[in-house]
Amino acid sequence: MLGKLIIIEGIDGSGTTTQSKLLFKYLKANKINSILTKEPFNKYLVNLIKKNKEPIIDLFLFLADRSIQYSKVRQWLKEGKWIVSDRSFPSTLVYQWYLNEKLKKLINKNLIIKLNNLSQFNIQPDMVIVLDINPQVAIKRLKNKIKKSKISKFEKLSLLKNLSQGYLFFAKKLNWNVIDGNLSINEVHKNICQKIINKFNLKIK
Repeated sequence: MLGKLIIIEGIDGSGTTTQSKLLFKYLKANKINSILTKEPFNKYLVNLIKKNKEPIIDLFLFLADRSIQYSKVRQWLKEGKWIVSDRSFPSTLVYQWYLNEKLKKLINKNLIIKLNNLSQFNIQPDMVIVLDINPQVAIKRLKNKIKKSKISKFEKLSLLKNLSQGYLFFAKKLNWNVIDGNLSINEVHKNICQKIINKFNLKIK
């Protein structure tokens, strides 16, 4: 079986980590050779991102981190693995570009997409799933979260509202799959699995 790359995306609090783990377990349970990964990937670069406040530096740190991860992704795909990635290049398009007006003036939409493609060796995902959630619900989830995010500078309601619009903007432009993230964990998981079964014509339960 050929390898696949499936990316789970959404604003902070949308449940990307939970749903990525559930999907990985689901694929493994159905005997599909799978691996779970996430971005940001490199611990050293994560620490630099935490401390940085300059958008252009953020952008290139995330791009560098992606190149490190995608050097692994490239090998996993050759091995026929199905990769579930908790975030990837869509986060850069939304968090680093769409959110920042200053960066938009320096780098246009086509260039930011090209930079992302270069950072990931032109490897394209087989499927991008966006968990669309009400930002106010996301904020409540983040406040109740036991294990806090490694990078919390984006966890503000005003930012989450703009990020949510950004995901829907790119979902329409790039044909990403949008799933209602306001539903229960199990309902969202079932909807994701059904999307994947339909997309790849899988004969699994």
